[in-house]
Amino acid sequence: MSQATDFITKRGNTRLNYLNMKTSFVAFLNKAGIACASDTDMTLYALSRQEPVALAVNSYSPIPWDSIINAYLQKGDIALHEKFSDYAQDFADYLSTLRCQTSWKELTEDEQNIIFLGFGTDDVFPWAVDTMVHYDAKERHLTCDFPIARGIDHHNATDFYTLSHFDNTQTIIYGITDAAREKLIDEHTQLFEIYKQRVKEKVKDTRFEEVVLRTLEEYDPEMEFVARTFKWSDKQLGRIHTALDFFNMEDLVKVAENFVDAKVQLDHLKDGGKGELHYTKELAVITRTEGLIWIKHCLYGN
Repeated sequence: MSQATDFITKRGNTRLNYLNMKTSFVAFLNKAGIACASDTDMTLYALSRQEPVALAVNSYSPIPWDSIINAYLQKGDIALHEKFSDYAQDFADYLSTLRCQTSWKELTEDEQNIIFLGFGTDDVFPWAVDTMVHYDAKERHLTCDFPIARGIDHHNATDFYTLSHFDNTQTIIYGITDAAREKLIDEHTQLFEIYKQRVKEKVKDTRFEEVVLRTLEEYDPEMEFVARTFKWSDKQLGRIHTALDFFNMEDLVKVAENFVDAKVQLDHLKDGGKGELHYTKELAVITRTEGLIWIKHCLYGN
C-alpha cells in the first residue's frame, strides 16, 4: 500500500488523545550509531549490561516499564543474537509471561508503542524495531506486533523513529502537516466539483461529451492530491536523510536534542504558553563498541 493510499484509508479514523500525557522521544540512526533524545525521564533503558541493546517506552504508560525492565535484567545475562530483531522477540516472550493489570487493557496508540534500538552480534550498523504492545483478551497477556524492523546499511544509510505524535514538527520533517493536507484535500475536491460542472455544461450535446465525462469520472481528486503532496514530502525527507548521512555522532546528538526542544516549544506555543518548558531531559547514544552511553539523564541528576 502506498503512502498516499494508506493516508486516505486512515483518514478520519486516527484516534489522538491530546489529554493524555505523552513522551516525546526521537532516535536518529546513521552508520556511526544512534542518537536518542526525550523530553521525559525514564524513557530509554538498556536491556543488557553487556550488549548494545536498548528500549524506548512512553514513561506515562500505565504499564510499569521501569519495574518490568528491572525484573527482566535481574534474570541474568540475555542470550546473544546475530539478528537484532531476536532481542525484541526475547523481550516480547518475557512480556507474555506477565500477569496483566486492568489498566493495561485499554491503551492509546502512544502507550502501546515501544522501540527497540541497537545492534545484533553480527551487525556493523544499527537496527531499530518499531513495536506495538497490546493486551490479548483471549490469551490474557501482553503480546507484541513488529510492523517495522529496519537496519542501516549501504543502501539505507539513515533513519529516524519517534514515540508520540510529532504533529507540530511535521512541517519540518514532511513539509506539510496531516491536518493541512486534509484541509487542502477538501478544498481541492470542492473546486474540482465546480470545475467538473462547468466543463459538463460546455461539452453538453457535443461530440466530445462522452469522452470528457468519462475522463472526469475516472479522475480521483483526493487520490491525486495526496499522491502529489507525498511526492513533496519524499523530497523533503530526502534532504533530511542526505544531511544525516554526513553527521558524526556529536552532530547527530545535537540534532536529536534540538529536534525534541523544538517540539516542546511548539507544543508550548500551541497550548497558549501554559505550563513550564522542560526541554530535553534524556540524551544518549548507542554505538557498536560502547553500547548505551548517557549524556543527559535527569533521573540521576546529570
